[in-house]
Amino acid sequence: MAKETIEEGTGPAGAASRSSGLDNGKTGVRGAGSGYDLRILNFLRRITRAVDIQSRKVAAVYGITVPQVVCLVKIVEEGSTTITSLSKSVYLSSSTVVGILDRLEEKGLIERRRDRVDRRLVHLTATKKGRDLVDKTPSLVQESLCNAFRDLPELEQATIALSLERIVELMEAPELEVVPILDLPVEQGGES
Repeated sequence: MAKETIEEGTGPAGAASRSSGLDNGKTGVRGAGSGYDLRILNFLRRITRAVDIQSRKVAAVYGITVPQVVCLVKIVEEGSTTITSLSKSVYLSSSTVVGILDRLEEKGLIERRRDRVDRRLVHLTATKKGRDLVDKTPSLVQESLCNAFRDLPELEQATIALSLERIVELMEAPELEVVPILDLPVEQGGES
């Protein structure tokens, strides 16, 4: 039955595609794969906008950006961590994390200490001021979302979490294989 409604353009996908005025003969969306791609894109844009609005509120009230809060929370949770470990756990590049850490250190929220044995390693710890800020900073996700999500049945919570995880997997670029310079082909017959 569900298959018939989608093919006839009457189910949720058909309604969304009819309202957009696009048509590919199957799902009502011209040039789109399943008819859901435009809906997914719009939902992702709405999520991004909501996160941006919440980020601005946190920055205005607490004088710290959401990426800074995310890094600071992770440092507090770990007790002590390194830049490489932190960048992997918050899904940001090391160069981005270094800039964030510079600002956190300027605000007196973290300390950096070089490892005594391996001077290349820098250990990050939160100061008392940093731990206090983490304790008073509200959830980075809108409170209304947190409350509504908690009220959902556990199966629905798991379904949403797994669906979002799958979207992230689909969107992430596959790992690029790094080829050593020595493996590159050498041109023959050039200057000697």
